[in-house]
Amino acid sequence: MGDYEQYKRIGKAQSIEPIIYMNVVEPIISRAMWEEAQIQKEKNQRAFTRDRVYIFFQKLKCPKCNSIMKCKGSGGKKKKYIYYNCEHCKIYYREDKIEECLEEFLLDLVEYDMTVKKYFFPILADKKENNTEKLDKEIETLKKQKDRIKKAYLSGIVEMEDFSEDYKIIEEKIAILEKKKLDTLNLNSVSFTPQQLMADRDIEREKLIRNNTLNETIKAEWNKKSKEEKQEFISKFIESIKLIKNKNGDFKIEKINFRRSYIEQLTKFFQSGIFDIYAPIEVDDEEKFIRTSVNINQKQLDEYIERINKEFEVEFYEVFPENMNGKSKIVELKLNKEKQKLIRLVAVKSDKKFYKTNEENVKIGAIICNQK
Repeated sequence: MGDYEQYKRIGKAQSIEPIIYMNVVEPIISRAMWEEAQIQKEKNQRAFTRDRVYIFFQKLKCPKCNSIMKCKGSGGKKKKYIYYNCEHCKIYYREDKIEECLEEFLLDLVEYDMTVKKYFFPILADKKENNTEKLDKEIETLKKQKDRIKKAYLSGIVEMEDFSEDYKIIEEKIAILEKKKLDTLNLNSVSFTPQQLMADRDIEREKLIRNNTLNETIKAEWNKKSKEEKQEFISKFIESIKLIKNKNGDFKIEKINFRRSYIEQLTKFFQSGIFDIYAPIEVDDEEKFIRTSVNINQKQLDEYIERINKEFEVEFYEVFPENMNGKSKIVELKLNKEKQKLIRLVAVKSDKKFYKTNEENVKIGAIICNQK
């Protein structure tokens, strides 16, 4: 617009206030057009600012084209509407409906996270053989970078394509460092064995069940999280989610991909006999899926029973799988409903090797609590 600004390049470095000489050079545009452009620039900046937090940010994939669904929002200060859409396939998902569909799944992750933090990581961290301060600093630095790039995206400075690529690289680096940190924790060096820790966990869980407060405790843990914390929590465990919406607007989970760091953590716990799977069992003529611990030997089983017996009177009953019409097998168990309660199943092996056939080197047992 014809102005010359002296000290524009070196002013900040040398703490010199710039001097502006008006109408001294050949203008490219009129002053009115310049001022109008500045007003529009300010409007654009405000329009691009994303002041909403999306819980499933960068996690939802379109079930048709497999692209990451974009975050959208509408509404004012009082009521905000959050949804996700695929511009190519014209699919829209409301965030509250997604959270409702995934509620049971997310609460399972919350319970897992609570258990790990309370019984495994805090105790293991005190017994680690190597110092992890350097790893902690590197992880913290990357998390700050992650926050900065997120703010840049929310402010409209970084486009979605650039943001997605940089954000994913940082997440992968954090996952690698967290794995290194996990590898420094020696499960065999702690004063309590994994099975004793598992017993402590089951004791607390059983107490919550008897007080009818287990579900409420887990839900409270999820609900007390802010939207930012929910977003971080989901990112910690989940790589991507695909949902299908029917004509009635109800959602169904098609596929969930977990983060590699989470899978590696589960593998470590699985190898130590403290990771649960759910196995089918027929209890009093009713088929149920019961928590089952795997990969433990007789000595580990004895440690578990000895510790849990300090709170509850439990016994081990060996059960046998029955052939269901030659197609599949299911474990059957008869209980005295008034006096007995099933705590869990255990798959006891004489060693830690796994065989291709289910018949080899394994016995299935039930931990039964005798109720007074």
